[in-house]
Amino acid sequence: MTPQPFKLPFLASYVLVGAVVGVLVIHPLNLVVVWWELARFSETAPDLIEFLSARLWLLLLPRHLDVAIAYTLLGAVVGLAFGIFSRNYMRTSEAYRSLRQEQTAHIPSIMQGGETDGVEFKSSLRWDMRENRINRGLEKVIAKTIAGFFNADGGYLLVGVDDNGNALGLEKDLSTLKSADLDSFERTVNDIVSRNLGGDLCPSIHTVFADVDGKDVAMIIIRPAPRAVYMEDGKSSVFYVRSGNSTRQLDVREALNYARSRWA
Repeated sequence: MTPQPFKLPFLASYVLVGAVVGVLVIHPLNLVVVWWELARFSETAPDLIEFLSARLWLLLLPRHLDVAIAYTLLGAVVGLAFGIFSRNYMRTSEAYRSLRQEQTAHIPSIMQGGETDGVEFKSSLRWDMRENRINRGLEKVIAKTIAGFFNADGGYLLVGVDDNGNALGLEKDLSTLKSADLDSFERTVNDIVSRNLGGDLCPSIHTVFADVDGKDVAMIIIRPAPRAVYMEDGKSSVFYVRSGNSTRQLDVREALNYARSRWA
């Protein structure tokens, strides 16, 4: 989506509101600070309401016009800055929503293409389909696959999909979470990455969802990592890399040579 240019009425409204805020809010607040300073060092400080009333009416006098203009301009600048920030935030949010929608739309076609060096299917995140129970060991399998993508060229890990590319859904996995919703699923994915691979890598992944044949499917999008990614396995650190349509463990010498060429 091509960002739209700033619209004058949009920014003008923020400038106008800011100018009003400058006179009606910033100026009175500044006077409160002045009154507080006077009250601290004087036993005869005027009542706050009387002090504000007397000072605020001065803005109507011609000789104090410069003060009114100053607060108007200050408020207008604040309003303009806030308007630009709001506009940029809305642009970024809209672009992000558009990107997620585009990625979500590609999930069915990725499933049809089968597993490749950049695509992997997993039936579940933590639910053991064979034993019909939670199996936290499956989270290690997810972490291993993500590590392999991190150390290669990135890729897509689809969860809730069998080896043949058929949608199985996330219902079983969701039932194991405190909140059985997709946001909790995404947080769980980030937690798996953080615990097993490193919290600094969470910004390199994001999860989108699609309804395929009436079932929810998750797609974890993994970008190449900025560093070598090792997975903790007991007291040792293991290095995985994507090789063809599978994830392969490298021994120490292979891992060092690969890391040296990959992140040199």
